Amino acid sequence: MSKYNNIKSIPVDSIPKRKIKKAIHEWAEGNDFLEELLTMCYEKDIKTSGCHAGPGPYIDFKYHENINKIESIFETVQKTKDSQILISVDGGNPYSGPEWYLPTIGFGIFTEDQKEIDTFFKSLIEEVKKEKEYVSHPLMDILRFFIDKETGLLLRFRHNSEDKYCFQIELKKTSEERLKYFKDFFNKTPLKEKPFDIEKSPFHEWVIENDNLEYINNKLKELYNYIFNNYSLDSPKSEDEISDFQLLVRFRRKINGNKDFKRKELDKILKEIQEKNKNKD
Repeated sequence: MSKYNNIKSIPVDSIPKRKIKKAIHEWAEGNDFLEELLTMCYEKDIKTSGCHAGPGPYIDFKYHENINKIESIFETVQKTKDSQILISVDGGNPYSGPEWYLPTIGFGIFTEDQKEIDTFFKSLIEEVKKEKEYVSHPLMDILRFFIDKETGLLLRFRHNSEDKYCFQIELKKTSEERLKYFKDFFNKTPLKEKPFDIEKSPFHEWVIENDNLEYINNKLKELYNYIFNNYSLDSPKSEDEISDFQLLVRFRRKINGNKDFKRKELDKILKEIQEKNKNKD
């Protein structure tokens, strides 16, 4: 732990320019390639929100106005074995920092091999360096559509070591009415619903799997078009529709004029939602 590398996410633009080099050095955890990548993102005004240089390396980005500059990274990571793209549509943990509510896009690989870790970060550096004509990626299109709709959805894309590709939408705990809507809605798309097993995963999941990346990306485009033309579920109008801590904090934050809550207030909300869910169960 250090001044800038201390678990909590620190907004990059809150750090004075004279101290950003030190902050980036601490975030990079001794990896020269990650340090170069973070420096390049800072210089291009691309907001990062978290990273790790050791086993299971990753880099996270906050959704913001310059985010299209990283869209070419999607294809690079999709083609990398043992990789994952994780998109948190409604942001992260309310305890994690002042910008927790912004959507997050994470790129990572499942490896402990240092050469593979360095190669991963080098490949991202090359993509960020390029000055390419902007072409939207279907994963980003889906994220953009769901922003501020308070869905509780996570988008996950994996390319495993056997060269198989998998995209899945995961739904957090929600009301029976909202769950029914999502089940009916996603079952009309290219996604296939997985049997729900609370002991294996806390999420309801809808999946596309194939060994051909082009096929998967075409299905993602088809999925986006269906979502764009058919989605009709309103954001929660009351707390009765919310069974998730993060979404409840988002709801109360908006009601209170986008006010940020102190830790004691978050502790109280967390206890409330735990009691509420216990009574339902």
